Amino acid sequence: AFDSYEEAYQAVMEYMKFYNERRIHSSILDLPPHEFYKKAQTKS
Repeated sequence: AFDSYEEAYQAVMEYMKFYNERRIHSSILDLPPHEFYKKAQTKS
């Protein structure tokens, strides 16, 4: 449990950053989402 809204918000934001910037996803060529998005943008 969190002691405050701010503490919970910070925890969620940290996880979102991890999920989108560092965690690899097997469904998108084992890349983090932000890397996959960058590669997709340069191919268009």
